[in-house]
Amino acid sequence: MIKDLPKFIFRIITSLLLGSLFIYSVIGNKYLFYLLVISFQVISVIELRRIFPNIIDPILWISLTLWIDGIVLIYLYKYELISNLSYFNYSIAFPFILSIIIVMLIMIIKNIMNSKEFNNEIVLDKIVKEFFLFFYFIGALTLSFILFEIKNGLLLLLIVVTNYSHDIFAYFVGKTVGKTPFFNNISPSKTFEGYLGGVLFSIIIGVILADKLDLFTLGQYKILAIIITIAFLCAFGDLFESLIKRVTNIKESGKIILGHGGVLDRIDSLVFSIFLSTTIYFLI
Repeated sequence: MIKDLPKFIFRIITSLLLGSLFIYSVIGNKYLFYLLVISFQVISVIELRRIFPNIIDPILWISLTLWIDGIVLIYLYKYELISNLSYFNYSIAFPFILSIIIVMLIMIIKNIMNSKEFNNEIVLDKIVKEFFLFFYFIGALTLSFILFEIKNGLLLLLIVVTNYSHDIFAYFVGKTVGKTPFFNNISPSKTFEGYLGGVLFSIIIGVILADKLDLFTLGQYKILAIIITIAFLCAFGDLFESLIKRVTNIKESGKIILGHGGVLDRIDSLVFSIFLSTTIYFLI
């Protein structure tokens, strides 16, 4: 039997509402999609600031986020690099490489200037942490702009649905029959039975959805690889954020999403899935 049933039902209702909004933005309104992604990025910066107050400068991060989003969208549309996108185009990498170089330089200069006592190890540690956090949580959402243009957003829809199918069914199976701890030292509520349930149902749902959306025309083995990889590995994105919260002694990244916590609590597995899917799609 599910413990705390009202909370579980409320969590499902919230997920369905957010999911419906996202599906509408992908299928019916790309500008709403852009607005949602940028909003998630800005809120994520604010939440990361709460977790890492000594590392993150929210004004700088939000400025860099908007700059990178703008240059990527303008560059892709201006040079029409996203039409019929089905393979890795080195021209696409240009705005990302440029962004990485500029962000790295800005973060290096900022951390050196803000260091009262210059200590090589401390400064390097801050630069590495800040750079990694920025591109892991914020950069992944920028990658979604490219994925959005593949098959009119349907590939991105498959990634999101497969990812959250694992999340929902892992939670449901874990709460009903879960007994064996799964990385108990990081996330005590997760169970191995829940993880396997999430893997199984997300693969089934992913394959059915890919077939209905005619996504196998993009490459049958490639799409299957994306689905199976997300099903087995997306949970580790969730575990990574759980580890961050445990180390920093924070229960939730925020309170903005009722029943779920913060934005980071909802996109923790998704950002990992986006990185994995982008790599598989363009490089395999």
